[in-house]
Amino acid sequence: MTRSEQKRLAIINAARQEFIQYGFIAANMDRVCTSAEVSKRTLYRHFESKEVLFESVLTIIQASIDETVSYPFDPEISAYEQLKAISRKEVDILYHSYGIPLTRVILIEFLRQPDMAHTIISKLYNAKALSAWFAEGLEAGKLKNMTPELFTNTYSSLFNGMFLWPQVFEMRAIPEGKDIDDNIEHVVNVVLGACGVE
Repeated sequence: MTRSEQKRLAIINAARQEFIQYGFIAANMDRVCTSAEVSKRTLYRHFESKEVLFESVLTIIQASIDETVSYPFDPEISAYEQLKAISRKEVDILYHSYGIPLTRVILIEFLRQPDMAHTIISKLYNAKALSAWFAEGLEAGKLKNMTPELFTNTYSSLFNGMFLWPQVFEMRAIPEGKDIDDNIEHVVNVVLGACGVE
């Protein structure tokens, strides 16, 4: 990694913590520079604005997820067991790759700036792995009744209702152990029931 790349990464890491601690509006680029041990000139050479830096933080997180997440459909394993395993991975991504504090900042900023939300969501959050899994299941004749897009929307709505919205808006504790298992079971049963899987 070159010195320039090291500085860029230091800025990204510092900015992530700054956004989590202060939110987007109150985030201060001087504090980011101090934490990253770079000059303001260096920061703006890499990121022309706070908005660009915010998007870059999210892009790097999502890119690291996309590199490691793939859900190939296996016709030899029940859709039920596969979707349970997928859901466990999605829970891990939500709580550990993003984390609820950063997710809360993202949602608040998306509500404040709908244009930014549209741009970032269309570029980053398209649930490719999940849609591909369902499309392969359709092709294998193991799933039916929905398009991949409708499946992804249905699954995401249920998943977020169990694992995201209560933690973001109601400040509930992150579920653990049996609570995670029960929530996953509910999501999987409802979604696969709608897909004609008995």
